[in-house]
Amino acid sequence: MSTSETTGTQNQLRSIGWWASVFLGLLAGTTLTWIRTQRNFFFIGAVIIAVVIVIIGMRTIRRRARFPQMAQAHTSWPYAVWTMVLLVLVGPIQLVYVADDPGELMLKSLILSTGFCVAIHELDRAMIKATRKYLRQE
Repeated sequence: MSTSETTGTQNQLRSIGWWASVFLGLLAGTTLTWIRTQRNFFFIGAVIIAVVIVIIGMRTIRRRARFPQMAQAHTSWPYAVWTMVLLVLVGPIQLVYVADDPGELMLKSLILSTGFCVAIHELDRAMIKATRKYLRQE
């Protein structure tokens, strides 16, 4: 079998479930909030972020091995918008809004977690939708 052959059908190609995006969103949002404000949490937070990156990377590698067409699909404007949302949540929000007291920390953590949850889910949906559109054109 070559790398361009599909091993799964188009109907088997599904986006990430809400439970998984909630889990990853909570981990990423809470961890980024505490890494920025608590020195003692830096190493533990770095490990948590590394685990999130590895989970997303392994899932992407497994999915692309099963559906090689995903690498050939063109990205859409929703994909670009949700990518920008993720970049803003990781970058400027961290620098602009520095939380000090526990109430602000909880609010920032909630906002970031919700943003990551929705952005991860919608980014994956946009990628799947673009891949299905590409498969129908073939």
